Amino acid sequence: MSLEETLERLALTVTPATLDDATRVFDLEAAVDLHDFGDVDFTVDEMRDELEAADLANDTWLVSLASAPDAALVARAILEPRARVEYRAHVSVHPGWRGRGVGSALASALEESLSRRQPSDGDGWPVFGFIRADAPREARWTQHLGYAWARRFLRMRIELNEPPPEPQWPDGITVRDFVQGQDERPLHDALEAAFTDHWGHVTRPPEDLVARTQRSDFDAGLWHVAVDDGRIVATATNSVLPDGVGWVSGLGVIPSHRRRGLARAILLHSFGVFWRRGMTAVALGVDAESLTGATRLYESVGMREVLAWDQVRKVVPYSSTE
Repeated sequence: MSLEETLERLALTVTPATLDDATRVFDLEAAVDLHDFGDVDFTVDEMRDELEAADLANDTWLVSLASAPDAALVARAILEPRARVEYRAHVSVHPGWRGRGVGSALASALEESLSRRQPSDGDGWPVFGFIRADAPREARWTQHLGYAWARRFLRMRIELNEPPPEPQWPDGITVRDFVQGQDERPLHDALEAAFTDHWGHVTRPPEDLVARTQRSDFDAGLWHVAVDDGRIVATATNSVLPDGVGWVSGLGVIPSHRRRGLARAILLHSFGVFWRRGMTAVALGVDAESLTGATRLYESVGMREVLAWDQVRKVVPYSSTE
C-alpha cells in the first residue's frame, strides 16, 4: 500500500518539513526516545541543525492528522546524504501510532524518492539505517523491507567519580584546542587519514567539517588536536549532550602515528577537560568490530557498553522515469 493510501485510510496527511517545524520534530523524537530508551540526548537546536542541512522539499516527510496538520506529529522521515555516495534513512513513528503501517509506508516513500535519482555508477543507491540490537520486532521489520544486517555499534560510557589519570604523551607530541579559521583544512585531512581504513568510511569534503563548526553543539574548547612538528596527528571533536554527559567524537590517529599511545592520551585529555568543566560522565559510540581495537582501549580506561545498535543496509536500484 502506498504512502498516500495508508495515510488516507488513517485520516493522516504528509508534508515536507520547514525550519519552523524543528520543535514539532523534537517533540516527536523525544517521545520516541523516552519510550524506547528512557531519556533524551538531543535538543531543539540540534533538530534545527539537522533540518538546515537537509533538502527539505525532497528529503523530508512529516505526517500529522489531516484535520490538524499543524498539530503534534504522528511520524516523520528524512534522507541524509553522505557525500552523495550513500544515504541514511531515518523513520520515526510515535509509539501511539505504531503497528498501523505508517513506518513501512514512509520507508517505501523514501526508497521511491531515491530510485528516481541516478547514481554515478548506475547500480543504485546504498541506503542504511540503525535499529536497536535488542529489538527483534524492529529486526523483522527491516528484513521485511529488504534490509540486511551489516554491523553492530556500541555506546560506551564511564562515570567519572574522581579526576581521570593524566595523559602520557609520546615525545615530541603536544596537544591544543582547535583554532577556528586556522585548523579546518588540516583537521579535515587528519580525520580523513585517521578514518579512511575504518569500516563504512565515506570520504567527506572539507565543507562538511566547516558546517560542523556552525552547529549549535560546536565548542572549540572541546575539539582537541595532537600535533607533531606542526602536523595534526590525532583528533577528538567532542561535544556535550543535553543531559550534561560529555560526548567523545572523531577520536582518531593517523596511520603513521598509531601504536604509540596517542589514542589513549587524547581520550584521557578529553576526560580531563570534561571533568574540569564539572561533567561526571562521558560517553561515545564505537564500531563493535573496530580494526584498531578501539573497544579494548575504551574498556581499559573504564568505559562500559550501555547500548548496542545494528546498522542495516540495502541498495535501492535506479528506476528511470523516462
